[in-house]
Amino acid sequence: MSGQLSFSIDERSGVVHVTGAGLWTPEQVERHFRSLDLALRTVRRKHGLARTLVDLREAAVQTAETAQMMKDATARIYQPGDRAAAICATQLLAMQIRRAAQVHQLATFIDHDAALNWLLSDAPARDALQSMRANA
Repeated sequence: MSGQLSFSIDERSGVVHVTGAGLWTPEQVERHFRSLDLALRTVRRKHGLARTLVDLREAAVQTAETAQMMKDATARIYQPGDRAAAICATQLLAMQIRRAAQVHQLATFIDHDAALNWLLSDAPARDALQSMRANA
């Protein structure tokens, strides 16, 4: 299964929309997070904080090497006020994201609208995680 990682920025809201599909190579992950770092800096200058909506509904559970790279990169590029909502098709992927993503305000979801609503709100991350577990 070939992998794909991309993102776009909604200039009006400042939400960074990330899409991931398949299984990613270490090279893809490195390029992606290097570009994402620059995008998050730009968004923070304009909006004060970064909000990232990560759509992983077509992504596979990643290798240990890739998960470690995600952990290192997210620890480096995300700041304490930033928020990230990840939409995951499976509990296993959601668990991997919760372990790998070093984002202070992170929540995983199965539903796009619920993820976006949380991302744009001030609700604590733990409430969103509990709602995903209740809905799974």
